[in-house]
Amino acid sequence: MFNLVAQKSVVESIRDQVHSLIRGAELIPGAKLPSEKELMQQLGVSRPALREAIHRMVGEGLLEVRPGRGNYVREPTSAAAIQADVVSLLLMPEDLKEIQEVREILEPEIAARVAVRATERDLSDLEEILKEMEEAVRAGRSIFDLAWRFHRRLPKAAGNAAMAKIVDIIYEMIRAYEQPLYDQYFDAQQELCDHRELTQVLRARDPERARAAMKAHLEGVNAHLSNAVVAEQAAQIERKSSN
Repeated sequence: MFNLVAQKSVVESIRDQVHSLIRGAELIPGAKLPSEKELMQQLGVSRPALREAIHRMVGEGLLEVRPGRGNYVREPTSAAAIQADVVSLLLMPEDLKEIQEVREILEPEIAARVAVRATERDLSDLEEILKEMEEAVRAGRSIFDLAWRFHRRLPKAAGNAAMAKIVDIIYEMIRAYEQPLYDQYFDAQQELCDHRELTQVLRARDPERARAAMKAHLEGVNAHLSNAVVAEQAAQIERKSSN
């Protein structure tokens, strides 16, 4: 499972390997790490370096020490949500589905409020993001971050700072997991059309249409994500079987 580490920075290399194993679901929340002795042998590192790496990962909220039992990959908690880089490592496909459900509840209501409360500056900012998305699609570049910039701008246009923070946290939590799926499996042109329609509906100042348009958009995102997760899991199985 573990490999000898390069000497760029022993502690960082240990952390990188643990992160990679969690990302690849070879270590899942609740999994126990090998013993200290086994890890030292597998990684080819000293006890002080190993303990420092584990200490750092415990401080990050990625690992937990269970006295007398060993070191475990920590189950994500709501208190750790602000450590988005850590939580994103622990996300499983079912977690992504539940986060998308939160978006389906939250964002249509945000859109409805934007249609009522947005200033001309707010709408102009959204249209500028849309123009950048159009340019990126023409150039064949990823629009993932631009699409999320659009969604993160909405609660600010709705005049609700608390909702803006929640959407920011959601983005940071799922960014690392979702972007590879988005870039590989999503239709950028369709995404552009969806965001263009959202912009037009918000400009029309119709809260019911804005709510419905956002709901339809997120339903499409969820369908694409579900298909992408299945396709990626099949690809991972094929890669492992070919090695």
